[in-house]
Amino acid sequence: MPNLSVKLDEATRQRLQAVAARQGVTPHALMLKAITAELNRAEELGAFVARALQARERVLLGGKVFDGPTFSDFLRARARRRRRRATAPRATRHC
Repeated sequence: MPNLSVKLDEATRQRLQAVAARQGVTPHALMLKAITAELNRAEELGAFVARALQARERVLLGGKVFDGPTFSDFLRARARRRRRRATAPRATRHC
C-alpha cells in the first residue's frame, strides 16, 4: 500500500492523539476512519445533487409538480387526522 504524508499543525496533532487514545485506537487508524467517513459523505452528497439536478431537469421539461402551500396544508390536515381531498399535480409553468 503506498504511503501518503499529511502535515498537521501541533494543535491538530495533539487533538488527534488525544481522541485516538480515548477511542483506544492508533492515530493512523483514526485518520483512516475519518478520511473514509468524509469520502463517503462527499460521495453521497454528490449523488444526491446529481439526482436533484435530474429531477429539476424533468420538471423543466414539463413534469408535474405540486403547489407547495396547498400540499403543505394537506399534510398538516392529514397529520391532524382530518380527511381532506388530496391535491392534484399541476403542469409546470416556465418563467
